[in-house]
Amino acid sequence: MKKILQSAMAALKSQFNAQPSFEETYLGGAVDIYDLERRMRHLDQRTTQRPFHLQHSI
Repeated sequence: MKKILQSAMAALKSQFNAQPSFEETYLGGAVDIYDLERRMRHLDQRTTQRPFHLQHSI
């Protein structure tokens, strides 16, 4: 039972840790300040359109 819980927790942690690296990579690909601001707005709009509790669901 303990191993099942540990593997479930590891799977959840990997899903939540993947999100910030995607956002950092996406923002890091900006070519200038205007592109960076556009990308930041895009991420903000995505967050407001999809509430936090639904972001990580399937």
